[in-house]
Amino acid sequence: MGIQEQRLVTFTDALWFAGYGFLALHLFTVIRSLHIKIKSQVIIVFSVITVFFISYNLVNLLSYEFQTDDDFIAIIVTILYPILDFILIIPSSIILITLRKDYEHNIPWFLCSLSLLVNSIADDGYVKDFVTRNSENLWFWELFYITDFIILSGALFWYNKFHISNSKK
Repeated sequence: MGIQEQRLVTFTDALWFAGYGFLALHLFTVIRSLHIKIKSQVIIVFSVITVFFISYNLVNLLSYEFQTDDDFIAIIVTILYPILDFILIIPSSIILITLRKDYEHNIPWFLCSLSLLVNSIADDGYVKDFVTRNSENLWFWELFYITDFIILSGALFWYNKFHISNSKK
């Protein structure tokens, strides 16, 4: 299509990172509002898995040779996306596990957690292709992003149908 992938860091990256902050704040607020004692083993398991994936990604991606300082900054910002995704999976998974017996709450949180996981996979694959300058495969990761948005729409639809509609009655 003749569209060039943008390699520079822009103001929109700062807005996305701010969005991650608000999403993390929301997830931790939900965990706090559950008033359920969360087992430390669950937190440890998800934390270890997340640290493993973050370390794996950093080792693989930082082995790339940088040509300019701008290129280095763009790659660092790009690498932050999957790292932040993996960090958000921890509270999302904890919420999912604690609400597994509550049918109405479990479905939207399952879909939200699945959405975060699909987004993490997409960001991880996109970053690997971006860093290795394999731009002909970037369209493949766009399919994951589209799937992520469809799953998140399903979660919002479920939440609207059973939570917002019930509160009006």
